[in-house]
Amino acid sequence: MSAKHDQSSASYWVRSIIAGGFAGGVAKTTVAPLDRVKILFQTHNQDYIRGHSLTLARAVPHAAIGYTAYEASRRLVIRSPEHDTALRRMITGSMAGAAALPVTYPFEVIRVRMAVQTRLLPAEQRTVWFAIHSIYTEKSALPLRFLHFYRGFAVSLLGTIPYRGGIFMVWETLKSQSRQRLSEEFRERNRHRLNLAIGGIAGATSQIATYPLEVIRRYQQASGRTHAQHFMGFKETILMIWRTGGWRGFYAGLGVGLIKQVPMHSISLAAWQAAKTVLNI
Repeated sequence: MSAKHDQSSASYWVRSIIAGGFAGGVAKTTVAPLDRVKILFQTHNQDYIRGHSLTLARAVPHAAIGYTAYEASRRLVIRSPEHDTALRRMITGSMAGAAALPVTYPFEVIRVRMAVQTRLLPAEQRTVWFAIHSIYTEKSALPLRFLHFYRGFAVSLLGTIPYRGGIFMVWETLKSQSRQRLSEEFRERNRHRLNLAIGGIAGATSQIATYPLEVIRRYQQASGRTHAQHFMGFKETILMIWRTGGWRGFYAGLGVGLIKQVPMHSISLAAWQAAKTVLNI
């Protein structure tokens, strides 16, 4: 069996991790300014571009773990063409997203904190280490201080399941439809364009469906710095968003988010496919 098809070999999984990390890094670097603007819209802060190194510190391992976990999940859940259903595709995508989240979530909390503290602190305190220290030392009801870096984690996990599941479900479904409806010659000639288009559609549909949960998560992540140095619970966050913005508050920054998600998932999924081809996966 060739190394390409031997999915039990260490070489295969190393190459899979590299391909996923490459895809995540390329996509996040491309859309970093839009990601920054989206966070500021969600948390009602009005300044720009900080923390891209943290974005990559999260994005590269998140994509590496996520794409690799997706390949492993497909082996477990979709064992034959008869099992390749929309529901199973969503399950495998959800498993991939849930697998990556615990590892990379603290980077996301730190990044959001740095994004919202731009106007609240003097310039010399707008650093990664100050953000880490301030999060760690904040007063809260959480029993362990390291849990400060997981504020909003439950909401994020709740949103990741349909979000990542939806992305991969739409991605695989549209890829399957393209194989059925388009000639092999056309697909090969327009391979990258098709991957970009399908990836964009997958990201956009999942973003719209799960966006309110993302807004809640952002508020919880930023709560220690923007709301009287205390951690905001799920119910408190929902009520606060509703009081300040009504139902529209749960969609703050959606336009920018969609502008970001379409190119990000287009680039990420297309880059993943290209890297798999180059690395003979």
